[in-house]
Amino acid sequence: MTPTGTSYPELTLGGMDLVVGGGRQDRILANVEDLVAAYLTDDGLRYLDYTPITPPERLVPEDLAVTILINSRVAGTAFKAVQDHGVELNLAGLPAVPLQETNEDDRQAVAELVAVVASWPGFAASIATKVLHKKRPDLIPILDNEAIFGAYMNPRWPEQRASQDSVYGSSRIRDALDWIVTDLTRPENASIWQLLHGLYPNRTRIDLFDMAWWMYFRQIQPVARPI
Repeated sequence: MTPTGTSYPELTLGGMDLVVGGGRQDRILANVEDLVAAYLTDDGLRYLDYTPITPPERLVPEDLAVTILINSRVAGTAFKAVQDHGVELNLAGLPAVPLQETNEDDRQAVAELVAVVASWPGFAASIATKVLHKKRPDLIPILDNEAIFGAYMNPRWPEQRASQDSVYGSSRIRDALDWIVTDLTRPENASIWQLLHGLYPNRTRIDLFDMAWWMYFRQIQPVARPI
């Protein structure tokens, strides 16, 4: 379901297969255009299309609100942490390039900043990146506990169900960034990214990656229902 008045191009290009897994644990996302299209539900669109009215160079408690749309388990402790520490965060020092154009030093800087936020009470890498992605939508991907750390980077998934364990350390966050950059820049994906950008010119490459991987992940591992 898309919001009233919103339209998207018809996906007439079939059979686009995206290779993901950072060159370590590669998988084929067949018909990736269908996966991206399937993400465009009401909540997905509301998160992607939302432009914060908060300061772009400062994290404030109001920035937490939009993450509710993508299932973050944000609580009052996180609100208080942003009140206490948000002013200390140097968002202006982040690289001014998209993730796919970063170098190793750039990614280390991103990983360290995400780890700082992840260390605050009520946070971990998942909530931290869901908040920070809206501040730098072409630089900071959403590093979901289950979808990224529990599945994308897990060689035993899907045979082993993706864990919801939280991640805090900069080294693991940096690994995730490096894996994703590999998939954003590998030659075999170049034409696929070009086609997807043509279909969705307002989406960043990490948006498109997240949309495709999230839908693939949920196809393989649906939300567990209580018995």
